[in-house]
Amino acid sequence: MVERPLVLVVSADCRLCDRARALLERLGIAFREVDLADDEAGELARRGVPVVFFPVLVDGEQVIAYGDISEAELRRALPVEIVA
Repeated sequence: MVERPLVLVVSADCRLCDRARALLERLGIAFREVDLADDEAGELARRGVPVVFFPVLVDGEQVIAYGDISEAELRRALPVEIVA
């Protein structure tokens, strides 16, 4: 199975985005960040990924989690080898 890189779509001055970023880093989950204002966020929206509730964690095609993302939510949604 080919894993797609995780993308965290964030908005400026977003406390939930800061919390999600810190959680992903604490758990050692690799991700890249995309600002809502970037063209890539617009491309995700055009492909049908809802990028309206921040933050949004996607695997490139589907939403993994959004809003107030919790550790438990990530552990349920992600393969065990990704979540340390």
